[in-house]
Amino acid sequence: MLERKDFTTDFEALVNRAFADFPFFPEFTRPGYATPAFDVYEKDGKYVLDVAVPGYESKDVNVEVNGSTVTVSGWHKETDDKKSARFHRREFRTGSFTRSVTLPQDLDPDKVDAQLKKGVLTITLTPYKPIAPKKIAIKGE
Repeated sequence: MLERKDFTTDFEALVNRAFADFPFFPEFTRPGYATPAFDVYEKDGKYVLDVAVPGYESKDVNVEVNGSTVTVSGWHKETDDKKSARFHRREFRTGSFTRSVTLPQDLDPDKVDAQLKKGVLTITLTPYKPIAPKKIAIKGE
């Protein structure tokens, strides 16, 4: 009987080696190096962003508001006890990230609340104009 080999790990290693020297696609170089995931939604007349930043402390993350664009950036450094370690596999993220999202309305930069709990950064943003549905009259024959 033939033994089946799992080629997933070999293929993943081949792809990682192929993209390792391309600075143009840093999110594809190694597992765990992608930018943080965002959830963007409206709640109670405000915009809310949930950003996945596990392992980050509040001092390592920045939030900037410019018009209708919110930029989240951060830096996650390697701990001293790992600097001299010989890794067999490495997926924990180190280094920096920057991610922006543009919302449909300009935001009031003085009414922004950001809280980091259990690896999720929740940013609550107030638009200058209230978010409210508007009924549109339909013209017809």
